[in-house]
Amino acid sequence: MIKVSATKLRNNLFDYLDKAADGETIVVQRNNHEVARIVPVKQTDWRGKMKTKAKLLTTPEELIKPLDGVWDDYV
Repeated sequence: MIKVSATKLRNNLFDYLDKAADGETIVVQRNNHEVARIVPVKQTDWRGKMKTKAKLLTTPEELIKPLDGVWDDYV
């Protein structure tokens, strides 16, 4: 996330639009208060940035195995 003043944004608008197109979020500030955000239109590939892979802690057979007696109190 990039924080920029409104004046700096006005003077370098196309540079900041290029950064937004690359996936960066730009926070526009006036008098050190956030007044707007420029966010990228396309979604970034967050799955490609993940460092750890999700893994099941159980086998697929155990995952789909029916549970006996779960509904006995409700039927």
